[in-house]
Amino acid sequence: MSLLELQTSRLRAVRWQDLTAAELEALFAPKVVQWLPEGFQAKESDQARRDFLAAVAQQAEVIGLRDTGGQGIGLLILSYPEDGSKIRNLGYLFAEAAWGQGLASELIGGLQAHFRGSGICLSGGVMQQNAASARVLEKAGFTPQSAGGETVFSWCADG
Repeated sequence: MSLLELQTSRLRAVRWQDLTAAELEALFAPKVVQWLPEGFQAKESDQARRDFLAAVAQQAEVIGLRDTGGQGIGLLILSYPEDGSKIRNLGYLFAEAAWGQGLASELIGGLQAHFRGSGICLSGGVMQQNAASARVLEKAGFTPQSAGGETVFSWCADG
């Protein structure tokens, strides 16, 4: 099943290219990307954001997320599997207007259901200052492991 088929009760996967300039601007707002890798910072134009996501899409699946009203409110980034590896590196972000509604937990639950039975392991690093993301992954059963300035959370589907 393609990640574009991912759907939960309040989220629907779409091509990231279909997100509007305003939706991408909200997703790259400084407060949203403050705990993400440096490459996400200071993307001041729609073209810079699209160029950045196109470059990321060379190494990972990049999926837009729309809510039930059709508003683009998030991005999901999942690295392509390396030959022989079951590990997929996970990243996600939501526009600030979508925070505090349980959507990250819903997304993670949808991903776990998507990969159940595949033997795939999801792994995501969380900066220590980003307690909200750490809580989401802990609640979903991800196992934490300290790695310098971040904690790496992992979950493996039965395979």
